[in-house]
Amino acid sequence: MNQNWRVETASGVYAVKRLHDATPDAVRRQHELFPALAVHGLPVPTPSRLAEVDGHWYAAGPWLPGEHCGDLSVPAARNLGDLIGHLHHRLSEALPAVPPELHDEPPLVPFAFAELTRLGSAAAAGSTDFDAFAVAEISRRLRLLADLAHLPPRPGPVRPAGWTHGDLNHLNLLFTGDRCTGVLDWDRLGVRPYGLEVLRTAVILFAVGRGDDSTGVDLDRLAAFVAGYRGRIDISAAELRDAAHRRWWDYATDTYFLRRHYDRRDTSCDHLFRRSSAVLRWWTAHRADLDAALTSRR
Repeated sequence: MNQNWRVETASGVYAVKRLHDATPDAVRRQHELFPALAVHGLPVPTPSRLAEVDGHWYAAGPWLPGEHCGDLSVPAARNLGDLIGHLHHRLSEALPAVPPELHDEPPLVPFAFAELTRLGSAAAAGSTDFDAFAVAEISRRLRLLADLAHLPPRPGPVRPAGWTHGDLNHLNLLFTGDRCTGVLDWDRLGVRPYGLEVLRTAVILFAVGRGDDSTGVDLDRLAAFVAGYRGRIDISAAELRDAAHRRWWDYATDTYFLRRHYDRRDTSCDHLFRRSSAVLRWWTAHRADLDAALTSRR
């Protein structure tokens, strides 16, 4: 969703990013954090220069080595889990102290029903392939919520919590072989339950296939990733299962991609709606398998 360029000059190769989801002041605060992480061996960007050009802000810094995260091996998945645990630990030292738990209010079924129904009407009025897919998927989700309305996560405190990156996906991680050499795009740095970042990251990175062709989540790599993370961060099996339940419920009730498409006329995330829909169908059928993988310490 951000515009980025690779710029080759006589003085070197640079990454240039047009700011979209963060203000210049927020980006400056990110850059102040990076040296405190880099000193501990974490692969964060070198602080960039900020400049305003024609009313738009840009950040420019040295180009990091590596390729965008692909299909990681099991050892690489474990190493990445260890790295994210290390990152969470160092963030807790470098940033202001925060409470060890956060209160969570899971989305309510009636609200999700109302939003899905509204967006379903918008989709039914369209004539594109996406509209047809959205109509069918919304119908599936309404049936799912009707069947599982008794399973929402319980409102209340969720722990452990702390500072997290917020958006660890394929495009924000660079690898050289099995080694992570870059953690990019810190625009969503914030305080969250650690389990949320673990589950969100694992389900995104270890999805098998893409979009409508997704066949689920690779549980061996997910298990290795979580085991690596638990070597750094104290998070119990019960806390991981609770995080998985809350993340699955988010998938079932979320309308973000649909609202982007129909309310904002922004089609940039349409492919993510297809992907999340495929993951939801698989996850709903394999919840027990995923929970077992989370706590297997493979």
